[in-house]
Amino acid sequence: MIRKVKFSNFYSFMGDQEISFLAKKKEGYDYFKSESDDQITKIAGFIGKNASGKTNVMRFFSFLSYFICRSSKDETIANPNLAFKTFFNNDKASKFYIEFENSNQIFYYSCTVKQNIIQKEELRVKKIVPYAKESEVFNRNPNNLIELNKTFFDTIPQKVLSKIRPDISVIAYLNSQYDIDIINSTYNYFLGFKTNINERGNINHSGHQHQALELYLKDAELKKEMEEFVCNFDLGLTGFEIVKEIKNGRFAIDVKGVHKTEKEENKLDFDYESRGTRSLFFALGNILSALKQNNIIIIDEFETGFHPEAINKLISYFINKNEDSGAQLLFSSHSLGFMNKLDMHQTYLVDKDDKCESLIYRLNEVKDIRSDENFLAKYMTGAYGSFPKIRV
Repeated sequence: MIRKVKFSNFYSFMGDQEISFLAKKKEGYDYFKSESDDQITKIAGFIGKNASGKTNVMRFFSFLSYFICRSSKDETIANPNLAFKTFFNNDKASKFYIEFENSNQIFYYSCTVKQNIIQKEELRVKKIVPYAKESEVFNRNPNNLIELNKTFFDTIPQKVLSKIRPDISVIAYLNSQYDIDIINSTYNYFLGFKTNINERGNINHSGHQHQALELYLKDAELKKEMEEFVCNFDLGLTGFEIVKEIKNGRFAIDVKGVHKTEKEENKLDFDYESRGTRSLFFALGNILSALKQNNIIIIDEFETGFHPEAINKLISYFINKNEDSGAQLLFSSHSLGFMNKLDMHQTYLVDKDDKCESLIYRLNEVKDIRSDENFLAKYMTGAYGSFPKIRV
């Protein structure tokens, strides 16, 4: 579970931003009760006007997963590119920080990047037991010199660290070369981030779609759950036929919807299914898989292709299925009905000031807000800010 993140100089965000998913004295199965006595929300919705920066918030989580799990096989690289943009492409440093729980431990990861070169990188960890102290796992300084805590790395000679490229995370490199428990678990944690957005902001890009198809082919139970959910929205649809075959010398996955008409069952090429059906098909791959594996789900523009009621049903489904699990759903949306399903600690507003800088604040931080308010109605009046003022 992600507890907190911080970042700066990342796309439309110039100044320091902090997003906390911690809440005190919250009870309910849409919160994860940590052994540290903290409550961590399992679901978080981000709202705001167009071009406020919501997609860039989702990009942050996707970028962390990409960066920490990035391939490090090549020891040299001519033009390093870490696949993110600074604020209006300036040449200043960008900072990233994430605090998360995994295997009954709290991890603290931070990284500073300037012009695609890692200036600083650090991983610390603390066991969730009384009086536990943080331990440094590794530390990388501006000269690309790396110190390893011998408690975790007693078999690695120091000289191998000089081989790490200055644009590659220490975690990615060590995971590719050695079998170290704390590195493997950290790497796999970020590898489990499931997202529909990449650096260019594409929704339902081909990689996201292929991942969902492979999940359905490997897990018949997951495919059945998806079919049951989708068929409740599409009258006459009874399931999907998914076949992996060789076409033109390459593997391809063919999908057809199976529809029951008055006299027989008919198969329809997937491209001719409704946009809503196709959106549900792919979104559920990530959601259902994450629920089974306690992963993080990042969805930008949750409403794309969906009826508003489908979003509400998906959120309710996630909360109910996640009662005894630790999956986390982070999403942005312009379909605001979900505001009546979440509390003020689970809704985040994204806005932009007159300097074109984005900023984030939690709904409970709004002055004089009450927990029993109709959040959607109040937001629509502009009372919370981050509401579009459109002049036509």
